[in-house]
Amino acid sequence: MREKDSAAITRRSMLKIGSGAFAGAVISSGAVSGFAQEQAVKAFVNWENPYRDIRGFGYQPSYEATGYSIWSQFRPEKFDRELGLGKQFFPGINTVRYWLSFDAFSVDPKGFSEHFVTSLEIAHHHGLKVIPTLFNNWHSIPSFGGIADEMLNYWFVNYGKRGEASNYAFRPYFEKIVGDHAKDSRILAWDLCNEPHNNGNWKLTQEWLTHSYSLCKSLGTLQPVSVSVQGGMEQLRAVEAISDLFFIHPYFAKPEILLETVNFAVQHKKGVLATECCWGSLDDAERVKIVASDCGNLARAGIGFMPHALHESLVGDLHRAQFGMLSSASSMHFISMDGSLRPGHEVFNQF
Repeated sequence: MREKDSAAITRRSMLKIGSGAFAGAVISSGAVSGFAQEQAVKAFVNWENPYRDIRGFGYQPSYEATGYSIWSQFRPEKFDRELGLGKQFFPGINTVRYWLSFDAFSVDPKGFSEHFVTSLEIAHHHGLKVIPTLFNNWHSIPSFGGIADEMLNYWFVNYGKRGEASNYAFRPYFEKIVGDHAKDSRILAWDLCNEPHNNGNWKLTQEWLTHSYSLCKSLGTLQPVSVSVQGGMEQLRAVEAISDLFFIHPYFAKPEILLETVNFAVQHKKGVLATECCWGSLDDAERVKIVASDCGNLARAGIGFMPHALHESLVGDLHRAQFGMLSSASSMHFISMDGSLRPGHEVFNQF
């Protein structure tokens, strides 16, 4: 046996041991009992998640605060520098998650499409696959921009005839961004919407997401399509039929919740990827503890992860007070505005 093969087998064996120990720890804590104990251990030991080795970050460039301004005032040199810093500080990363902007596309389809292509080229140059997030339903201060009930009621249901009207507003966006890149190997997967159930009418949002998923499939995408959810099993069940894999946001990732997620994924024969994790803090030492806990628990559960977010930015929840208002999340950045690594945040590389 070649040394390389031996090392690979050893690593896989260790991952299985770690997963079994993780399930055992959940069981011993009383989270599951009886027949469920045997099933939990079996699920983890045989857990073959295709996305377990994904390591990366969400990325919001430093120079603007909203999706519209980021993409309409696109600065490729910032993308290149800041993703390059990411590879410098975290050499093992392989994926980046971009949040796109339908608003920017609606004003300048050609310019936005060109900027998106350039962003893919930059990521590829740094050895990174991309997860483009097409829409957003997280709203902070300032609002990044995204969907709302009023928008969906008018542009999707009424004026858009539930997406079947010839002038359905979102169709050109899907056709140009998803359709033109349906076979683009630089794209790992499509994220239909960031946290779609944060605000508004669940039934309406679900109908629109289901139509959007079908539209992506009709455009011939070879990449998987999913929806990033933040609210536990209820939301995961809601998007199961329109998720080729599961995108989760396990902030304060708890082993018993991850166990439930893994069992659900095993049941449906789908992979899992945490497209956000690692809650923020302005206290570097406290943030390091959060990063170590979330990344450690996700790694032991066999789930790949992409903390939010790589670089300090004017976007909400990604900066210190001198760059804008703070929420309870304070700041979730890993690299500061001056290009330095936040103290202790190299802990990410341990996982």
